[in-house]
Amino acid sequence: MKKIARVLAATVPVLFLVCSCAPNLGLQAPRYSDDGQVFAYLSSNKKHSQHISFTLSAIGFMDENGKWYDVMLHPLAISSGELSTGQIKLKEFYLPEGKYKKTRWVISEAGYLDQNKEYVRLNLPDQVHHKTTSGRVVVDSDFQIFSRESLCLFAQWDVDNSIEDKHLFAPKLTVEPQGMAIENVLAYVSNEASNCVTIIDRQEDEVVGTIAVGKAPRGITARRDRATVYVANSGSNDISVIDTSVNRVINRIGNLGNAPEDFAWSWDNNLLYVTNPHSNNVSVIDADSGMVISRINVGNRPTGIVADKDRQKIYVANTDSLTISVIDTNTQTVDNTFTVSSSPRYMALCDDRLYVANETMDENIYVVELPEYSVSAISAGFSPGWLVCGLSNRVYVANAPGNEVSFLYTAAEMITRTIPVGHLPAGMAVDPIRRKLYVANSRSGNVSVIDVTAERWKKTIQTGNKPHAIALIEE
Repeated sequence: MKKIARVLAATVPVLFLVCSCAPNLGLQAPRYSDDGQVFAYLSSNKKHSQHISFTLSAIGFMDENGKWYDVMLHPLAISSGELSTGQIKLKEFYLPEGKYKKTRWVISEAGYLDQNKEYVRLNLPDQVHHKTTSGRVVVDSDFQIFSRESLCLFAQWDVDNSIEDKHLFAPKLTVEPQGMAIENVLAYVSNEASNCVTIIDRQEDEVVGTIAVGKAPRGITARRDRATVYVANSGSNDISVIDTSVNRVINRIGNLGNAPEDFAWSWDNNLLYVTNPHSNNVSVIDADSGMVISRINVGNRPTGIVADKDRQKIYVANTDSLTISVIDTNTQTVDNTFTVSSSPRYMALCDDRLYVANETMDENIYVVELPEYSVSAISAGFSPGWLVCGLSNRVYVANAPGNEVSFLYTAAEMITRTIPVGHLPAGMAVDPIRRKLYVANSRSGNVSVIDVTAERWKKTIQTGNKPHAIALIEE
């Protein structure tokens, strides 16, 4: 089993975690500059006997010159019970480039549940280990923010050792920065409104890192059998190439069309196709050289794209032309165009069927039989969006307006299960080994994890703002 490499920085009272990613000038609002973006997460040891809660009002960071940068929070109530199931994202903010030596927590209230389940208020820290003042805990830390690069700080709250003399809240905390080599089985999530990619450990289903990319990242894909992930930056009209062995951007591919959106791979995994909705074409990229070798004109506003490796075809949904273009990957030309529905956008190719959902409020999922291109419709009973091929003859369907994911049983052409997720579900990815479905919830800023065998929600992972799509690294 591979391990997650991290560097221990400090041990003091509470667990928290900070991730730095896409750059920004201010401490609060994301603006593309030379500063580092920071995500603060809080977590704890999973097993503890105490039930402690506290209210966090602010966190601050001291640089190597002794200057403090304070980040105000809406008073945030934190309980050890909630943390026993995973991480909590405290806030997304920005720090100037440089080295930081201390972290300060401002606590406004703390207490615990006694044996009778009665809430008992605790005194706040005052000169604990000569490192705190009333309501404040200062933690030694050692991390560096690099211009336009990413960093994570992780901390862990030792809940059972955070009360002294039965009345004093003295939270115990370890703090450590993200290591360069994160080598577990990973998922990568593009965050369109945060200009970064969140890295998730698929074994623990926890955030382990973040990577700054271009502006407004949307589509994301992993190259099979290679340690690379490609991110379509729709706002900067380029593609970030991530080396997953070190989790850094190693190349930027430009010379694309406008607002690159989504990806598909050729049958041999050497050519990468990307839709450009604002220039009505598809760019073809030689993945080895990182060069654009062709542009293929298709219909108006091409969005979704999928590969048919058996037939060596690429299908492109032209949302505003109400058509689907068929690209022959041997000649790099469009050899067929057919009409499916009013505004095709989302597609999934499962066996010899192409499943298509519209951008508009259409309750049908359209089924295209290949290679005949005959079309039929399945009534979903809601407005289907993103589609992904699932396990056991299922197609997983995101119902964005309903904040749900439905299971379409393809043999009977009927919805057999609907599971609540976060707000405005978008891109999805299936882990066939662990039998889990990951769902990016765009409006709620998190990823839902679904157990597809039990057909139930399992966990929620908090990411950056407006997560859009997910790529899984093959094992």
